[in-house]
Order: sequence, then C-alpha cells, then structure tokens
Amino acid sequence: MNRFALALGLALGATTALAQAPAAPAATVPPAKCEPKPAYPGAKAIQHDMKREQFQKELKAYQDCVKNYVAERKAYIEASNAAIRTAVEEHNAVMTKIREEQDAARKEQEGK
Repeated sequence: MNRFALALGLALGATTALAQAPAAPAATVPPAKCEPKPAYPGAKAIQHDMKREQFQKELKAYQDCVKNYVAERKAYIEASNAAIRTAVEEHNAVMTKIREEQDAARKEQEGK
C-alpha cells in the first residue's frame, strides 16, 4: 500500500507542480522592417514614365518584404505548434504510463 500511496503522491505532485508553474514571459515578435514604405506620388506624377516606374519598383520591394516577413512568421508559428504537439503527446504518454503503473500497483496490493 505504501508504494501505491507514494506513486499517487508523486503523480499528483507532478500535476500540481505543472499547474502552479509561473506563466512564461510573453514572447516578443520582431516587427516587420520593410522600408521605405512607398507613397503614391499623385495623379500627375504617376503619368511620367520615370516616376511611375520608380513608384512601381518601391511598391514591389515593399510588398515582397511584407510577404517574406509573413512567411517567416508563419514558419515560426508552424514550428512552435509542432513543438507544442510533441510536448503534449510526451506528457500524455508519461501520464498514461504512470496511471497504468498505479493501477498495476493497486491490483497487486489488492491481491495480497
């Protein structure tokens, strides 16, 4: 009976410790650093080939920068989610094993 009580105490203690763990500090997400931000030159200026081409070039560079930033953030999120799933699966496996060992210990004690 003592082993069962010890196992139960350890299992409950581990669960309590997880529940009481301090919250992790909020992660800081780096902002997008897409500069310069394009500014529409106006209806008259956009009619000049050189100014229109310059604006289109700046606009494309800005859009590409934002798309790259979003792709990087999405990749980070997906990697984080995969790590979270792995941690949860590992936790569940450990808790299942502990429960099974507790049940076996209880049955052993009941059989004696």
